[in-house]
Amino acid sequence: MTTYDQRIAIWRDAFQDETTGIHRTIQDLLWNYAAFRTAVRIVRLANEKRGARPPLNQMIFNLVSEGYWSSLLLGTRRLLDKGPISGPKGVYSIRSVVRDVEASRGWLNRRVYIERVLNAQYDLAPLLQEQRENLVAAKGRPVWGNPELMKTEAAHRYFDVLSCVSPSQRSPSDLISPTIFTKIEARLTALDRISEHVSSHVAHAGNKRSRQNKELDNFDIRDAQKTLKQLKEIADLTGVWFANEGGAGLATYIGDQFDGLDHAVIGSADLTDLAEQWRMIDHEIAGWVIGPEDL
Repeated sequence: MTTYDQRIAIWRDAFQDETTGIHRTIQDLLWNYAAFRTAVRIVRLANEKRGARPPLNQMIFNLVSEGYWSSLLLGTRRLLDKGPISGPKGVYSIRSVVRDVEASRGWLNRRVYIERVLNAQYDLAPLLQEQRENLVAAKGRPVWGNPELMKTEAAHRYFDVLSCVSPSQRSPSDLISPTIFTKIEARLTALDRISEHVSSHVAHAGNKRSRQNKELDNFDIRDAQKTLKQLKEIADLTGVWFANEGGAGLATYIGDQFDGLDHAVIGSADLTDLAEQWRMIDHEIAGWVIGPEDL
């Protein structure tokens, strides 16, 4: 495997990795978004019909809510991470892939892109000739098209956009236009305020000075929707362009994600048990103390 192929393989892995890959992160964010929207709807429906009964438990909903917002913000920060894609401190982020592609611009010409990134045949002429011969031989009967032809045509169209070169001016030595990277970075930069907030408020225990001007005032579910939309769109586009990867979407749950929601969590008789457990936890925490002699 050449150095070029190794670089391209890393770009693909950045999207495909099942632990911290870009598409895995996007899929988790989309699923959590759908689940949280469902939880909010559950609360609204329950409050509309509860009558004289008390509202849904605030402690549980707060736990769900805080967990959702933390996962959204941290996931967004991961996708925008400015670290390198390789090395001991390497990261799989949209930005790390795009910056590595930009650094490879000098050798990533049209031919290399089509043949090695998209695994397509470069020359259209023999594929078009084959199609013409098949159509003539069929004498009007329907024939199957060669999928390699469609693949090569699509690959050239992608690089036409990336290189800002018209189809009539194509050359194997065409390079990706720098404006493509500028446009992608502009979209990512628009979301950096979230990364800055996470770095000072969530990932690190920022002090008053480091937290200054990094608040996300009035950030709500509408902002979450807008953020996820922007992340998914740019991740899908860069995935197709630079990793030959399709887009991420809302996962299909194997089973019924609403199973059990039509039943009470606990009965009134169990509240005494919960109160006793709460007192036990309080007593346990109160005992978490050490003196100087215990150091």
